[in-house]
Amino acid sequence: MYMHLTENKPLTVYKASAGSGKTYTLSIEYIKLLITQPQCYRKILAVTFTNKATEEMKIRILSQLYGIWKQLPDSKHYIDRVTSDLSVSEAFASKQAGIALHSIIHDYNYFRIETIDSFFQSVLNNLARELDLTANLRVELNDYQIEQHAVDKLIEELGKKDDLLKWILSYIKENIEDNKNWNVISQIKKFGENIFRDFYKANCTSLNEVLQDKIKLQSFTKSLKEIILRMKIGMKKQCERFNSILSASELEINDFAYGKAGACGYFLKLSENQYDGSILTKRIQSVIESPDKWLRKGEKDKHKRAMLENVVNESLWPLLVETEQLRSNMWKFYKSAELTLQHINQLRLLNSIENKVRELNADANRFLLSDTQYLLHSLINDSDSPFIFEKIGTQLEYVMIDEFQDTSTIQWSNFKILLEECMSHSTEGNLIVGDVKQSIYRWRSGDWRLLNNIESQFADTGKNLSVKTLDTNYRSSRKIIEFNNVFFSTAAKIEYEKQYNESHDDQLARQLALAYSDVIQKIPDTKPDNGFVDIELLPQNNYQENTLQRIREIIDELISKGIPQNHIAIIVRSNTNAQLIAEHFSQTADYINIVSEDAFKIESSVAVNIIINAIRLLLNPENNIAKAYLVKAYRNKILHKNVSDDVYAEGTDLSGNDSLPKGFMDQRMHMLTKSLYDIVENIFMLFHLHEIKEECAYICTFYDLLCKFIKDNTPDLDAFIEEWDNSIHDKTIQANEIDGIRLITIHKSKGLEFDNVIVPFCDWKVNDSGTIWCYPQEGPFNTLPIIPIDYRPKQMKGTIYEKDYLNEYLQNTVDNLNLLYVAFTRAANNLFVIGKRNNSQLRSDLIEKSLPIVNEQLKGSEYERNEDLSIPITFSYGNIYIPQKENNDETSHNVFMQPVSQIETNIHTYVCKADFRQSNKSRDFIEGDSEDKQKRYIRLGSVLHKLFSSIHTVDDIDDALHKLEYEGIIYDCGMTPEEIRRMLSQRLSRPQVAEWFSDRWKLFNECAILSYDKEKQMTVTHRPDRVMTDGRQMIIVDFKFGNPKREYHQQVREYMALVSQMGYKEVKGYLWFVYSNEIVEVR
Repeated sequence: MYMHLTENKPLTVYKASAGSGKTYTLSIEYIKLLITQPQCYRKILAVTFTNKATEEMKIRILSQLYGIWKQLPDSKHYIDRVTSDLSVSEAFASKQAGIALHSIIHDYNYFRIETIDSFFQSVLNNLARELDLTANLRVELNDYQIEQHAVDKLIEELGKKDDLLKWILSYIKENIEDNKNWNVISQIKKFGENIFRDFYKANCTSLNEVLQDKIKLQSFTKSLKEIILRMKIGMKKQCERFNSILSASELEINDFAYGKAGACGYFLKLSENQYDGSILTKRIQSVIESPDKWLRKGEKDKHKRAMLENVVNESLWPLLVETEQLRSNMWKFYKSAELTLQHINQLRLLNSIENKVRELNADANRFLLSDTQYLLHSLINDSDSPFIFEKIGTQLEYVMIDEFQDTSTIQWSNFKILLEECMSHSTEGNLIVGDVKQSIYRWRSGDWRLLNNIESQFADTGKNLSVKTLDTNYRSSRKIIEFNNVFFSTAAKIEYEKQYNESHDDQLARQLALAYSDVIQKIPDTKPDNGFVDIELLPQNNYQENTLQRIREIIDELISKGIPQNHIAIIVRSNTNAQLIAEHFSQTADYINIVSEDAFKIESSVAVNIIINAIRLLLNPENNIAKAYLVKAYRNKILHKNVSDDVYAEGTDLSGNDSLPKGFMDQRMHMLTKSLYDIVENIFMLFHLHEIKEECAYICTFYDLLCKFIKDNTPDLDAFIEEWDNSIHDKTIQANEIDGIRLITIHKSKGLEFDNVIVPFCDWKVNDSGTIWCYPQEGPFNTLPIIPIDYRPKQMKGTIYEKDYLNEYLQNTVDNLNLLYVAFTRAANNLFVIGKRNNSQLRSDLIEKSLPIVNEQLKGSEYERNEDLSIPITFSYGNIYIPQKENNDETSHNVFMQPVSQIETNIHTYVCKADFRQSNKSRDFIEGDSEDKQKRYIRLGSVLHKLFSSIHTVDDIDDALHKLEYEGIIYDCGMTPEEIRRMLSQRLSRPQVAEWFSDRWKLFNECAILSYDKEKQMTVTHRPDRVMTDGRQMIIVDFKFGNPKREYHQQVREYMALVSQMGYKEVKGYLWFVYSNEIVEVR
């Protein structure tokens, strides 16, 4: 049967706009490969960027394989698409899907859909020997926490003569001179995070060569200071010449046009060390073009006017032209040197921080996840690349990469080698999926330009590469799609023009145009004409209060129309906005349930906070803040006394009988002797935390994190509290269902969709990059490969860093436009946007400029803009859409798509007292040397008993003796090994005993027989010494080393009865008294 895939090219790139069915497309292409070859899942690698996306894709593929196999109605669309693309029958597809599904389920480890980090981590683990990594290396995910600890250690270890101390002091001095905070530790920690960035890792070797070479570094800084000094001396001389001319002519500044605000002001600004282009005002330019502009109009004194004209024409005007030419010529290198020196002390600190981080990692046998990519990159560059990837244990033939716009340059360079290897031996099936317009993770080194210019990444593009656009939006309603199409095509044109006007470089501006070239999406014919878009740009006065009020009005309106709260999402730019909204609604509208990201953090749990504050109080009984929290939480949540905060604010005594559980502080010293885990268990029981309902998810997560901490660290109370403050408190629980309005940031909302979306505070700054890293191309600045520069347009323009500035400007433009795109495209039915009007520095300015054009192109839209800045700008399109409730009572027959039901679990902790049981060996060891004959007699009996139980035939005696001797059991038992051997030979010479120890019998040595005691209602274990059978009869022998006792007979009778109950008819039992060599048959 003939089958073909979508395109006969090794690599297909899908540019997938929001809501265009990206996961569906990936799943279809994956399933098509499996229908063609059911076992080829072992040869496919699909990578995504989040664990959630990985889980979603796995479930989608498994569920649709099941649906195709069983030919279920809800998989009809997949069945039709697969059979159509592959030209196969439904029966054939069903059979192949069943084979593939069964194979994957029973070989799940090779179902390789994983995050890009986990994939490279697995490669790293398999290359441990080649990379000289230890087998038990611990991978650390929290790079920044390690870096902060490294800075703290560096500060602790500073000596008076350390160069590091001199650099820090210089840095402090610079901050004080710039009127900044002298406490620079937090700034150093923040700047130190750059050691984990790709651009630093790529250049750190060459950078550190210069920084560690004191002579070279001093020469470099000296040359920069000389450039600055030349500018200052040159301008100072020009100013002195200006003042000399005025003095010699006995003239004053006010004798000239506009006084200080005129041409004379140019030299006054130079004397104040203002050298940038802002001093070349229009008035100064006009004076340079026409010298008579120096002179005041209407000068009545003809003699003075003639003198002024002479001074201007002969001296001042030539000086101004000469000075401006000198300034403009020197400005580029002067300002470049000034910018370069600005962070030189911080740059020197980076190398020290990096070295300390590596030292701490080596001591802790730890490897940072951020180092993975560059370590592999260095190995791949020096090795045969197929060998590298064969080490993961699978020969891959197909690679699928999701969210490609978030891939970093170094990740791509590593992955490209693997992809090209797969492309070389497969004609189709490799996929890249992404959307430049949704690239919002540049701060995590994501580079959207890789996808934007994907054709340039491969040779012979026409033969190897097929680029397709998923251009239909299946997510949003018709009105929202129409609005977004017009709005973002308009916004992209406005941003293109701004970019071109800023850079005068069409190549840069075309990058933005190319990124948004596919922004207009098609609308399925079946979509009805509904949906709603509402935008309001509020005046600047009382903006925050009015925004919060407007959010509440929107929510009230939606709720009044019957929309459930969990169908509403508020999407914001920053956590600061989210916190502001959450606090506002908790204080003013408690009927609105806002569920923010903070609600999922374990620090929001009362039970967890009780445990943490109890530990703090154990460590420091004087910690009144921890004690006040514990008292309040215990009284309110456990004792249900509902005490208000005011009681504690008034200084109420916290030592009452019901303040804390009895015995908590009394047992403090005893509790501190216990392990960390036991202390937590004790706190849980003492405070009756099991009574706090609905917090099991938080408690279970806390215990998981506690166990992980104990596993990876020294389980010390102080260390755990420090770890809690640094990172653990920020961990989140898994939450499937959210009963309330979701409050989420734009970054967290990516990949999600909501019926009703509110985007408030759409007014963030668009040019706020802080410090950027530049690549100097001119000497002497290129002595360093990269240099950190403060991103300030006025300062960077005209310097050697102008190209870096323009590139950052483009990146900023795309980042901020993408943030709007992601936020606006989350909405399915209704979209509400709230911003600020009349501020060109904010994101809402782009909205304000776009709306008039959008209104012209969208028929039926309403737009109102009043020149009065105190009146909001409003725009609306469509009407609030409330979809009819669908009847979802019918449960899917797909086993992978069953609804998830919440199970309430209550946690209980039980006191488990230790039960010590002592073995014969340890008891004998503890008792030590004793001359007591009875004890030696018993000890010898134990040795002989163990010996008999370990031998089958006479031939086993020597080996058994050697083993007991080796284990030290025979030592000091009262007989030497040779004496024991002679005694055994005598005992086994008896014919009946010799027969028992012959190879005639099948032996059951000390096997347990279980019976149930009805009276005691418990299972009882019986263990006869030797049970033998020849297939006809069963013989039970019990060895005894003391005097005969009546109960011995009863014991053997019980054994015989149990064996008889097991179905053996002929059973005999014997007591063998070894010392006397007497055998007694038990009847």
